[in-house]
Amino acid sequence: MTPQEHENGLRSVAKRCHTELKKYDKLTTELSKQTISKDLPEFTSLLPPDKKRKYTPNMWFNHYVMT
Repeated sequence: MTPQEHENGLRSVAKRCHTELKKYDKLTTELSKQTISKDLPEFTSLLPPDKKRKYTPNMWFNHYVMT
């Protein structure tokens, strides 16, 4: 995969997760953890190795979802 394809894949997974999180009226830590953990394996498979070395996949996923 090219770097652009990686980035597009990461953003699409994060956007889907962000949309799901916005559906909740009151977002709790448990709801957030459940939603993020559901999509984390797909996000991790798309994450390039250089980013995996800098931070954990969970930290990257939280960053992408919140921005």
